[in-house]
Amino acid sequence: MTSYPMTEGKHRSDSLVPLPTGPFPADPPRAAVLCYPRWLLREVLGSEPTSTYPWAYRGDVHRLDATDGQVALVGGIGVGAPAAAMLVEELGAHGVRQFIVIGMAGGLQNDQEPCGFVVADRALRDEGLSHHYLPPARFCTPSTELAARLTRELQTNAGTTSVRVGTTWTTDAPYRETAEEVRRYQTEGVLTVEMEAAAVFAVAEVRGYDAAAGFVVSDLLTERGWAGHFKTQRLRPNLRALLVAARDALTPSS
Repeated sequence: MTSYPMTEGKHRSDSLVPLPTGPFPADPPRAAVLCYPRWLLREVLGSEPTSTYPWAYRGDVHRLDATDGQVALVGGIGVGAPAAAMLVEELGAHGVRQFIVIGMAGGLQNDQEPCGFVVADRALRDEGLSHHYLPPARFCTPSTELAARLTRELQTNAGTTSVRVGTTWTTDAPYRETAEEVRRYQTEGVLTVEMEAAAVFAVAEVRGYDAAAGFVVSDLLTERGWAGHFKTQRLRPNLRALLVAARDALTPSS
């Protein structure tokens, strides 16, 4: 069986491709919320004071005035692990040191409620990218402190204590999630499936950044099949509450 990546021990070698070196604008944001729902980004830009951070790479970076510009909201991001990892690498080169991924995820457990909140305490590495950064292992983890802050802020902002904390399954192949995998991960207690968390956690670990991830359950994937809940009334308010919680978890006073 061929190991992955194909060059054993690759994570110990230096890269030939350099990170961006600038010149960069002065006083970059210290932290960033990676926001995947496009409507949510538009809603924030239309209702809160922001300023655009000059940016020549992936996504649109908007500094939140409520944080004195120290926290940026980043949208227009391509989906999947490679896009997320490149964004973290390039923002990190500018000086950003903390990252929270927010968005929708599929719920795997039969007792999960649509539109419920999940904060990841580890990510199952079923994508390719993290294996180019870290030694072989089944999981990678977020910043324990930042994930705990996100959980506390989410409980406060959403007015609920029903925030589940647990494992997320990160995969590159959303149209190849099988019943066998779902049964296995249900038994292991895995809560969600998505496409970016493991990559963000891996890059953050290697570069010395803090990272966390929070989700709203937008669909359910069980051994009985798939059920979408994208039009459920609580989905949008809960995603907005998740965004506020992420912002506050990254704000120095929180």
